[in-house]
Amino acid sequence: MGELVLYTKYLVVIGIVVWLVIPIRQYKTRYFWFFLILALADPVSIIAARNFHIVSAQFYVPFNTLFFFSVIEYKKITATKILFYLIIIGLGYFSFIHYWEYGSFFITAMLFLVLVVIVKQSFQFVIEKGSINIFHVGLVFYQAVNVFKFLNLLLFFSTGIWFFFISSILQFFIGIFFALYREDDPRFLIRVMGNKQIAD
Repeated sequence: MGELVLYTKYLVVIGIVVWLVIPIRQYKTRYFWFFLILALADPVSIIAARNFHIVSAQFYVPFNTLFFFSVIEYKKITATKILFYLIIIGLGYFSFIHYWEYGSFFITAMLFLVLVVIVKQSFQFVIEKGSINIFHVGLVFYQAVNVFKFLNLLLFFSTGIWFFFISSILQFFIGIFFALYREDDPRFLIRVMGNKQIAD
């Protein structure tokens, strides 16, 4: 277990470096803010935890709230949506204060909501453009791994630590992909519908 903790620390440090590069590469793309928040989550949480003398994982509550607000679209804001967003902020604040009781549940729920939004946006892209974007596939896969990582840690703690470590390695390599390629790279488009089908 001691070696696992040591390897995890090394992985976190290397991962921080990789993920700090990604927002630079993704600048001016739709998911820039998502990747920027993702890049800042680990270093800010570690620094803040040392300064405020609380568990670093507690800061993932506000960061996961920001993840959600970084991927949603703000074109059509209704009163219902505003109420829903206010509820999320309220639950986030409550989960931050009562982290040990509700924090892990809130983080997992927010990660799942982000996954739902990204999947929806990916399908919208296919319908509007008639093509599957491999970048979207990678993003959906990354977020799905994120959800299962925290869900497994939440429900099966004994095996969850190993799954957390393995999935973190997998996400590290996905991060390298995001550091190299952008959403608007035409090489990653796979045509699935003709122009006539899109028009219909």
